[in-house]
Amino acid sequence: MMSVVVLVTASALYLFYVQTICKKALRREFGRAYFKQVIEAFRLEYPQLRDSIASNGPFNYAQARLALKWDFFTLRYLLKKGVPSWRHLTRVERFLGLYFRFLLFSLAIRHVFNLNEREAMVKLASILQYLANSLGERLIFTSFTTGDWELLNPARI
Repeated sequence: MMSVVVLVTASALYLFYVQTICKKALRREFGRAYFKQVIEAFRLEYPQLRDSIASNGPFNYAQARLALKWDFFTLRYLLKKGVPSWRHLTRVERFLGLYFRFLLFSLAIRHVFNLNEREAMVKLASILQYLANSLGERLIFTSFTTGDWELLNPARI
């Protein structure tokens, strides 16, 4: 019995640690709104979803969850493979990926029990916003340093 208590406590502390790191990272201000070019280039759906949730408009839960999931996979792939000189995710991006997956899993539970799923979707959208800003910043920085403006072409990736 004691080992179960230790396991549960350690897991809770680990999730609290990850959540704290992610909240701190999400407060980071970027110099520009890099995400706008990324959203337009790759046709990400999370901004429209976030706006409809914020305005308390109707939304289809299954489609919204799927759109958030695919936007996450798209951004994660582009962060890993989109810029040739950056082949890995930063520690913060990995923590945000873990937090995103946890929130996505908890979103299904929240939906079943009808427990404030809109708030979780807004958190998921803010994580996607951070990842899109990070990708845009990498693309701009790499294209400036290497002079390879073709990196900004979405057809290349």
